[in-house]
Amino acid sequence: MPAPEDWIDIPEERLSIEKRSDGAIVVRVQSAGPEGSRLPDAVFSFRCGDPQYSYWLGRLDTHSRSR
Repeated sequence: MPAPEDWIDIPEERLSIEKRSDGAIVVRVQSAGPEGSRLPDAVFSFRCGDPQYSYWLGRLDTHSRSR
């Protein structure tokens, strides 16, 4: 897993990470920009075995502790 300084530079206030009861991690990134021209939020899901699963699991742990 990458070190925290190598993590993607997404501001914490735009990021939502949750672990579902089935173990999947759901990552939501709030879109930025002017209200009228803002794109929809991005939503990604990762399951154990996905290449980025451990990365987002680590981010979930850090994200949960910072709240």
